[in-house]
Amino acid sequence: MERFIDRLIDEFDSGKLSRREFCETMAVATAVLAAGGAAANAAPQSGFTMLGVNHLSYSCPDYRVARDFYASVFGMQTLNDNGRTRANLAFGPAPDNGGNFLVVHNPGNNPPPPTDGYVDHICFTIANWNEPQIKAELAAQGLAGRSRGGNGTMRVLDPFDFDLQFGNHIAENINEP
Repeated sequence: MERFIDRLIDEFDSGKLSRREFCETMAVATAVLAAGGAAANAAPQSGFTMLGVNHLSYSCPDYRVARDFYASVFGMQTLNDNGRTRANLAFGPAPDNGGNFLVVHNPGNNPPPPTDGYVDHICFTIANWNEPQIKAELAAQGLAGRSRGGNGTMRVLDPFDFDLQFGNHIAENINEP
């Protein structure tokens, strides 16, 4: 925990984190520590201790269209774009601090067989939630007709009609519209 806090302070001092991000992260870390401290970080009775989501892999007809959509609408940073079939889109903290990725890629020659299981949607938490501003940005991006929701959570369809949800840090954990 001490190394985590030292790194957080360094990021704040260097300008990588805003004061708000620093305070929010410290509040979450404090809550996690208070909820169980060493017990929360102890190995479970069986299985693995999960730290978070590393990446989501998204196979789509044209990775470039998905890459451009997620970069422009959600401000994700394009990393490791091979220029032919796939790109990683970073969001959240820096990659070496637990950052997350959305991997967009073309299906390739061997698409997976049909299955009953599937990913229904992805929900992203948006910093500094301002609903009128978000609705205006969606309209400016030409997505007003492809979005719905309100009261702290919104849904939008991406270019391939994949359902995306995004919300503030409170609404992301409540029942969806």
